[in-house]
Amino acid sequence: MPLSFEDKRPKKVFPLAVDASTSPVQIGIPEPTGWHCFAKVNEQALEGIFSATEKVLKESKKEVSQINTLYYCEGPGSTLGLRLAAAFVRTLKWSYDYDDFEIFAYNALDLASLLIPKANSVIQAPFRMGFRFVRIPHLCAKEAEKRIVPQDEAFSKYPDSFHLPDIRRRSKPVSPEKTLSYDLSKVKGLAGLNLISKPCSCILPYNPKPPEFKKWTPPQLGK
Repeated sequence: MPLSFEDKRPKKVFPLAVDASTSPVQIGIPEPTGWHCFAKVNEQALEGIFSATEKVLKESKKEVSQINTLYYCEGPGSTLGLRLAAAFVRTLKWSYDYDDFEIFAYNALDLASLLIPKANSVIQAPFRMGFRFVRIPHLCAKEAEKRIVPQDEAFSKYPDSFHLPDIRRRSKPVSPEKTLSYDLSKVKGLAGLNLISKPCSCILPYNPKPPEFKKWTPPQLGK
């Protein structure tokens, strides 16, 4: 009798990290203190998530059905990229939803805290027009405070901040030495990801402040 699908699954954890918060899309297989393999692709997120995943699986000689742990970036970042990454993660969970299938989410600002040249610095990221995300560190990465601050206030109150790149170039320019290279491969694999990630039961993009739309007022007839 042929082996069942469950019999073929690896007994050890096989994790995959998915980050489509910015360009390039970044996908990797993390190890305890590094990366078994890693791919960056400059394609649009819709194609990039799949092509980068295909690259790392081919290099690692693994099958997608063997993934039993997922780390993914919930945001902030590209709205489309975050939605597609969340849909990709949900699809994998629904397809291979075993009792030991685990999903962890991390915030891009917390990941950036592992990349800054000066520890415990304030980190900023673009938000909607005229506003910034500001990450203010406390005792550890998971306890950092995140605020949405008007752009002028964010720049004046936190002048020594480091900044995530603004791909849309909608905010005030930042000097290159204060702009971080958002490179997941520089994180120390699972050791870094586990510092900033949390178990995730609701796979949705990070959205601390839903967009506000002006209410439509119907015109009054006869005026």
